[in-house]
Amino acid sequence: MIYLAGRKVKARTALRAGVRFEQVMAREAWDKGFFAMRAAGSGSGTSAYPKPDLLIFRPGGIIDVIQAKTTRRSKIRFAPSTWADEVQAAKRLRALGFNARVWLALKLVRPGRAREALIRVDGHEEDTLVVSYDRKRDILHYYWEAHDQV
Repeated sequence: MIYLAGRKVKARTALRAGVRFEQVMAREAWDKGFFAMRAAGSGSGTSAYPKPDLLIFRPGGIIDVIQAKTTRRSKIRFAPSTWADEVQAAKRLRALGFNARVWLALKLVRPGRAREALIRVDGHEEDTLVVSYDRKRDILHYYWEAHDQV
């Protein structure tokens, strides 16, 4: 494995793929006529306040607060800490009178073609999300588990 600036090159490539995924979602929102904002350095843990990956402002005071994840794994579990910043930001936005919705945007990178899913987190803030990809049927499955079951 090649190391560059103290990191494996493969990790840097995965990081870039995640940033590209966020940029594409922001661009698509703009193209649909919405106001979209991507937070550079989101999730880095260097800030005293939450920095969601992406905010999309829609008509009627609706704001989508999005955590974006990119993975190559066929089965993955996401704990509530995955979207903790987004939940905290949504609570603040709701206190200010906005209708904030929390989402997990998942991109599963597969050879030949990626699979994407937009999963609503609201109502499952304290649950664990289990996602699996059925290669034979080419279907992405997911379900929620109560976090205390984990």
